[in-house]
Amino acid sequence: MHQGMKAAVQRLVVGLSILLTVSSILFFVSSAMGDPIHSLLPHDATEAEKDLLRKTLGLDAPALVRFGLYILKTITLQFGNSYKLGEPVLDIALPYLWATMKLIVLVLPIGIVGGIGVGFLGLYLPTKLDSQLNKALLMLHSIPGFVPCILAIELFSVHLKWFPPSGSQGIQSLVLPVLLLAGAEAIKIGLLFRSKLQEVAKEKFVVTARAKNVSTFRFSVHYLLRPALSLIFSFVSIQVGVLLSSTIVVETIFSYPGIGNLTVGAIASHDLPLIQACLVFTTLLFIFSRFLLDMLHPLIDPRVKQNQVWERKE
Repeated sequence: MHQGMKAAVQRLVVGLSILLTVSSILFFVSSAMGDPIHSLLPHDATEAEKDLLRKTLGLDAPALVRFGLYILKTITLQFGNSYKLGEPVLDIALPYLWATMKLIVLVLPIGIVGGIGVGFLGLYLPTKLDSQLNKALLMLHSIPGFVPCILAIELFSVHLKWFPPSGSQGIQSLVLPVLLLAGAEAIKIGLLFRSKLQEVAKEKFVVTARAKNVSTFRFSVHYLLRPALSLIFSFVSIQVGVLLSSTIVVETIFSYPGIGNLTVGAIASHDLPLIQACLVFTTLLFIFSRFLLDMLHPLIDPRVKQNQVWERKE
């Protein structure tokens, strides 16, 4: 078997194992949260009504049987109907998943380009200004994620009325969530990229290129940017998981119909099939995002061999 194909199969097996493990943990945690019947029926419901609903939802079966069916649904992506809404889970979750994917597809390129720009800015600034820039980035990085969201809504939605404060009303509704998430990513990438650029600038081939009076553009792109991009891709492939968790906060505050917002609502109503679908789709999104970035990594940095990408140590 070709080395690349063999590595792909290994990656698939590992990803599936992680998915099944996380799903199993969710089942036992959800069981420990209590009987979902209490959140689905009014407080004055009779025991007969509760027993009937348990039987309808299959909650009267033994725990081992329910766990087996649960794992089977995870593998086949057939989650049944929502406890709360009574509609097929896939019909509910897929539009929310697509909305979150739109956020990530927009956020990552903007965040990467912004982070690279911040890194180069620090490299060419005087030492004093560079130090002040670094302090400002560290200060912004330490601010809790919900604070900029609330301030942005207050300024741009309430006072200036430039963008809607919540919901999904076309491109305008994407501006604030995308810029806030991309800004957070740009700060993290900028701090890392700035440090890497300073390290690369001390390499012998960079010093030699500077002595040869190479043009500024070629010097920045060929001698500084390309060697540092490898670290950026490694960081971003891991950062995808952090970005997914950040979207939960942003989607909840902006009432954006994404998978994170749907997950919060499903947890509040103890809707296990919907929670299961949200978890599976989020995990799959993370696995395939890392897969895509790892495939692009050798194209950006030819020094990285394909087998090193797949077998990268944690």
